[in-house]
Amino acid sequence: MITHHNTSPNSRVPYKNKDGINNIYQEIEMSERRFIYVQLMRDAHLSLGDQDANILIKDSEAIWYKLSNQKSVENEMSFCLDPNS
Repeated sequence: MITHHNTSPNSRVPYKNKDGINNIYQEIEMSERRFIYVQLMRDAHLSLGDQDANILIKDSEAIWYKLSNQKSVENEMSFCLDPNS
């Protein structure tokens, strides 16, 4: 006697799920970015020394924060000025 427990064949095959594939690619991309970041921080500490590297990192974080906030402010301004919104 043949039983049909799974009515749709290959329903559990991971490569058929496009959302799962996109999540995997995003995780791989984030892992690559983390790896590059760790290499960059290691190289900064090796070439500059701990104190100078820490100063450089703090300065770059401050710059990144200002740039990130500037973009969000610009986005809010363009949203407010958009007549279609």
